[in-house]
Amino acid sequence: MQRHSWREHTEEGVRFYRASYQSSNWTLQSQLKGEEDWQLHDPISGEEWSKLREVLWRKYQRGRCPWKLLERIDRQLEDLAEGDPDAPGERGGDKGKQ
Repeated sequence: MQRHSWREHTEEGVRFYRASYQSSNWTLQSQLKGEEDWQLHDPISGEEWSKLREVLWRKYQRGRCPWKLLERIDRQLEDLAEGDPDAPGERGGDKGKQ
């Protein structure tokens, strides 16, 4: 399992994100600073996939993330852009595209 986290300043305050990759499946959670519970993002939106890709790209440039994860996220973004109703990105995983 791989975990990636980042934070973002929003109108509501600081939002923390936590993405986990296990068995060809991504899960994304977030919480506002001071909240106790994490909110599950299911399905993961195109904007959230783009944010995750940006985080992973920066990690890849520093040698802290394998290229295959970026390729899989790029496939997710392509599927969303094509409007494929069976796109695995709508469910958060990329099974069957290895």
